[in-house]
Amino acid sequence: MRRIETYVGQQVYEWAFSAPSQYAMTAMAKVCAAMMGTSGTINGLACTPTSPATMTVQIGAGELYQNAPLEATACGTLPADTSHTILKQGIQLNTYTTSTFAAPTTSGQSINYLIEAQYQDSDISLDPTTGNTPVVLQFYNANTPASPWSGPNNSGATSNTFRDGIVAYQIKAGVAATTGSQATPSPDTGWIGLWVVTVPFGATSLTSSNISQYSAAPILPTGMLQSIMSGNLAYGVDGGSANTIQASFPIPVTTVTENMDLWVKIKAANTGATTFTPNPGTISASPVVGAAHAALQGGELVASGRANLIWRQDITSWVLVECTGAAIQVAPATQSAHAVQFSQIPAIVGQFSNLKASAASGATSVTFTADTIVVGTALNGLTYRLTGFSQTFTPSTAGAGGMDTGSATAGTIVAVYAGYNPSTGATTIFGTLEGSAAAPTVYAKANAPSGYTATSLLAVVPISTTVNAFAPFNVTNRATAAASTLFLNGTTSATSLTSYTSFTTASVPKTAAFMTGSISVTNSISSNSHVLLASSTAGTGAYDIACNSNGVGGTSSAFRLALSTPQTIAYAAYGSSASNVVTYGLLVNGWEI
Repeated sequence: MRRIETYVGQQVYEWAFSAPSQYAMTAMAKVCAAMMGTSGTINGLACTPTSPATMTVQIGAGELYQNAPLEATACGTLPADTSHTILKQGIQLNTYTTSTFAAPTTSGQSINYLIEAQYQDSDISLDPTTGNTPVVLQFYNANTPASPWSGPNNSGATSNTFRDGIVAYQIKAGVAATTGSQATPSPDTGWIGLWVVTVPFGATSLTSSNISQYSAAPILPTGMLQSIMSGNLAYGVDGGSANTIQASFPIPVTTVTENMDLWVKIKAANTGATTFTPNPGTISASPVVGAAHAALQGGELVASGRANLIWRQDITSWVLVECTGAAIQVAPATQSAHAVQFSQIPAIVGQFSNLKASAASGATSVTFTADTIVVGTALNGLTYRLTGFSQTFTPSTAGAGGMDTGSATAGTIVAVYAGYNPSTGATTIFGTLEGSAAAPTVYAKANAPSGYTATSLLAVVPISTTVNAFAPFNVTNRATAAASTLFLNGTTSATSLTSYTSFTTASVPKTAAFMTGSISVTNSISSNSHVLLASSTAGTGAYDIACNSNGVGGTSSAFRLALSTPQTIAYAAYGSSASNVVTYGLLVNGWEI
């Protein structure tokens, strides 16, 4: 900064009084500009109703900081200087009362008035010791030094004694419109919008509910030190909607810069990819990515959560560091101490422990219980572990707790699924007809109960000859015990493995990976005989039931046979004597998935 130098015995010059004030003003301006920038800042100037309430409002003490010419006009002996601008300080020590606001003349309408402010120089003539105004100064009289002139050239004219930096106001009226649709006018060039006063039809007084801060008003919320401690200058409030963050900050953001670090109180949870603007209408919305620099998927933002967003210029995106109360996106873990992504947690969809269910013949509902069940959005998707599962399935209803659609047709198989809603944490059970193919581990049709995106097949169970009524069954983990049905009942000799596919759907579901039951064989005479059961004609997994009788005799044996092809096995039956009539039968009493 510039300081004046004086010497013993020197003459006194006029600028020795006026120039130091200008130099001090310039130095203070540069300090303020370094702290607050030069785009205009307000401290104080709060707007409140009058007491008692009238159709005017009051603006309290405060300061306005705004760029202005060093000297717009000559100031005493100092010449005008409009080639340099500095951040000047307009000071208001007293309360300012506005003029009267007029209400609309049409019922149902309102009008918004914008109170805007500007820094202005104001030359005044004042004796600060007496308060007298205007002031006639004494001037040096070279002819008679003991008798000073009164005013310039002894004219008796008054002179300005101070140049004040003041806050000037003007009120800009909007256009009256239907209440709720009225628009606030924009500030005039060179003016700063501060407050919006909304006046409805028929108003006779104004209260605090009629006053709101202009959206782009650069009003400091607290002193600078307090703001540094509280971080309130970088804290904004979201006014957008789901997947769209639109925040306003105490000092409006006019441009985004590398590493800009902001906090936002979120209005609505996100359901997917999200954008953010720190100044709607001024700053274009940009994508929000997580810590892995990938688009958000949903659930990373929650209503009223505080979100920390940092601008990365190289990827032109806001990086969401965290949102309190919400899920956090992380990069895939590559080391043992890294946080893992949900998809990296090892879990196999379809796993469960201690699954149980039981229905008597003709029952119309059944309760499934399990200690744990692993459900998923896909075989390679997100997985969730359900504990303490207990849900009742009623096929006569539709949706959660019932069929996905339609009814449980008589004599069919119903695939029963556990369902989980990741958004709400709710658990359900539902069923679907097995159809023409095996039921998948994760429900693959289009009619799952709404929101239940994670599923797992629990069991396939039989429906009786009555619609929506069960045939008897018991489920224990992956095994289902059902009523016994006789198949492959005959005496025809088959010395090589022959394919057999004549199973009914209700007895051997297409989803069955194993079928269980017993096979019996009887000799008509003393002889040896064999019945073979296999998963295929290649003989895989074969059971050999042999009967060696002395006279008429027979035997039986339980089996658990893997089904390499749905509802298909291979068998052979033969005796050691051509005269021996070998009688055999296959009794199916359950299956496993």
